[in-house]
Amino acid sequence: MATLGTKLLKLREEHRLSQTEFAETIGVSQNAYSRWEADKCKPHVEHLFKIAQYYQIDMKILLDNNRTIIFSQNGITGINKIITNNVPAINDTVLSELMDRILKTQEYVLSLLNLELKMITELLKNY
Repeated sequence: MATLGTKLLKLREEHRLSQTEFAETIGVSQNAYSRWEADKCKPHVEHLFKIAQYYQIDMKILLDNNRTIIFSQNGITGINKIITNNVPAINDTVLSELMDRILKTQEYVLSLLNLELKMITELLKNY
């Protein structure tokens, strides 16, 4: 079973990047990235997303067989809080259901934005 760190190392080496080069690409220090590859700590979800985007892979590939996920959340005061959840492995059904809900929510938000744009356009026509 490959760990997140071994997956990150393999991907980076396949793309012939140094730790420093890739760390700069996703906006973290080389030291932080090194700890991820060594499985000494795990990246935040935002960084996992950037990694998946860069390598053009599904984030599920990175998370498969990893039971600890770190989420970053802005508090009311604007201070980042780190919440570590020990969650069971995400199976395909749960992940698919979650992605469907996210997509439906995004579609709804887009429809609201389009409605807002139409309303603003009409208001400006009458002004």
